Formats: sequence, C-alpha cells, structure tokens
Amino acid sequence: MNDKKHSDKYSVEEFVKKFGFDNCVLELLNFIEKDNKTIKDIIINKYLEKPISEVQEEELFNYFINNSVFSAATAANPATSVVTEFLYTKPKQISFIDNYFLKSQGGDAIYSRFKHVEKNIHQLIEERSKKGKILIGNFGGGPSRDISNIFSKHYYDNNNILAINIDKDKTAIKRGQRIAKILNVEDKIKFLETSFMRYKPKEKFDIIILVGVLCGLPSESCVMVLKKIYKCLKENGCVIASNATPKMLEKDPFTYFIMDKITNWKLVFKKEETLKEIFKKSGFNWERSFTDDYGFHCMGIGKKNKSFFNMF
Repeated sequence: MNDKKHSDKYSVEEFVKKFGFDNCVLELLNFIEKDNKTIKDIIINKYLEKPISEVQEEELFNYFINNSVFSAATAANPATSVVTEFLYTKPKQISFIDNYFLKSQGGDAIYSRFKHVEKNIHQLIEERSKKGKILIGNFGGGPSRDISNIFSKHYYDNNNILAINIDKDKTAIKRGQRIAKILNVEDKIKFLETSFMRYKPKEKFDIIILVGVLCGLPSESCVMVLKKIYKCLKENGCVIASNATPKMLEKDPFTYFIMDKITNWKLVFKKEETLKEIFKKSGFNWERSFTDDYGFHCMGIGKKNKSFFNMF
C-alpha cells in the first residue's frame, strides 16, 4: 500500500474501484457520506495514509463508537466476547456500521469459524466417546456458546461428556450460564471466572479449545500459552487452537483497516506453517488443520507428545 500516499482525492466510487473493495464497502461509505461527509473524507484520507489531525482522529473514533455496538465494544476491549457473540447471533435491528461488519468477509469469516469449530469439536468427541468419560476445557471461551450448542444437539442425556469453561470476564461467564440454562445443559458445563493461565486443574482434560486467544499474540507468547495447555491435558489429549491468517488482510483489507486503525483491534497474522512450528515448540504433534469458509482463520489440532519430556 506504499502508493497510497501519492494518490489523488477519490470519490467513494473511485476509491472502492481503485482498491477493489467489496460492494459492502461502497454501501458503507455512501451511507457515511450522506450522514457526515467530513467523516467519509477522514476515513479515505486515513486509508490513503495522508496526515490526519488529532481533532480528526477523535471525530472519527467518536463517530464509530457512537454509531456501532461492534466498534464500541472492540474499542473498550478487543478481547471481549461481546464482539464475537454479536457476529454469532447476527441481530436484526442494527446500525449501518454494524450491518457492514456482518456483511463483510471478515465478519462472516468469524461466524464461519464458529460453525467449523463446533463441527470439529463434535468430531473429536465422537472419536473419543467410546473410551469412557470425556472432559473438555474451553480456555478463554467467553460464554462457551459452541460447547452449549454441541451438548444440546448431541449429548443432552450423556453424563459422560462434561466441560469446564474458563474466562476472566464476569459478564461472559454470566452470559454463558444463562445460555447453558436456556439450552438445558447447565449441569454439564462448569463456568469458572479466572485466567486460564493461572488455572490449576484438579483433573486433566481430554480436549482443550483455544479459539481467538492466539490471534493477537506474537509467536513466542503463543508457545508460552500452548505450553500451559500442554500441562493441562491428559496423555494423548488434544488441543484445537486458532489464529488469523494473512489471507484476511489480503482479501478484506478494509475491514481490518477499521479494526486496526480505528478501533485498535490488532491481530498478528500467521500462516499455517507458523502455527505448526508453534505447536511443535510447545510439545504437540500436529494432527491436522481446518479453516473457516474464507480461509481467514486456521484452526490447528495437536496431540500431546508423550516423548516431549524435557520442557518442564
């Protein structure tokens, strides 16, 4: 994007065409132009990497957080489950900015990730269900909607499959307890309000889920997190861990521009090869991977390596 600094002033249509953005970007900027032309100009100039004053930065920031639940929640805490739950539940009565996030490839990819994670967790449970009891850990799992859904659909009357959801967000924990109760699986999921990095399990897990946790971390920190996961797993236990891939930045740069430059949600994109290396350094054998429908998120599945004894 180095040529952006030298670009002339564009109309909305010219700007969208120049960078090959999706039609939803055109719709968003046209709406903003009708609502507040100054904000539209600031957005385009910021994307073009032209100088923006502190006053303009503040105007832009206020515009987004005042007109978007998604933006306000992200700006307050990029790690909040409010953001992902918004994309999972797809509310109907929303603002034009929030509608953009739902329609964008980046937003839809998070919903798609959610559905693919559910499918693969169910598959892992089925592979292990004949061996007896299964304990699942959802680390940094927010309200654990995925586990509640799986238990409700497939294991409603199965007392051998249980889960512990760990998150330090009190609001997410309370929401998760409500969701589990609504789906009549509250007796199968224990909710703990704490940091999983400080958690010392009384019983080790068969499966641990780590979705949306590694995305904002450098590789070295990801290794540290997965080493913690390693300690919490039984022999032959497995982990599902996700990370955003460079394909998101390539295919939907405007959505990430809003996330990064306006609401301060920063990601550390990693290729599958990088995620494999992180697994290896953490003591896991790489089993396989899967992605969302867009390939914006890579979910690696690793098994605890029994020969990896010199780590601790």
